[in-house]
Amino acid sequence: MKTITLQGEFEKFQNLTQATSKFDQDRLPYEVEIRVYVVDTNDNNYNGDETSDEDFMTMAENDGRVYTLDSFQYAFNFSEVNTDIDVIRFINVPKFD
Repeated sequence: MKTITLQGEFEKFQNLTQATSKFDQDRLPYEVEIRVYVVDTNDNNYNGDETSDEDFMTMAENDGRVYTLDSFQYAFNFSEVNTDIDVIRFINVPKFD
């Protein structure tokens, strides 16, 4: 599956949803947000690029190191991310309100 990013005002997304309400709701696009997942390379489960996104996400979640873009900016700028041993992945996740 290829992912595209849409941008626009909330009302425009409401119009999209209303216009397509007669279609299968499971086939409609949904909003995503980019999250930054941070893993320590010394983690015994980390295996470089061979680590799947799902495993990478689980490791970061277990360590409490999942950020929005804004919170990652703060963490990076104030040295909460160790660039010597930490690796990051930017992963789109569904955003449900």
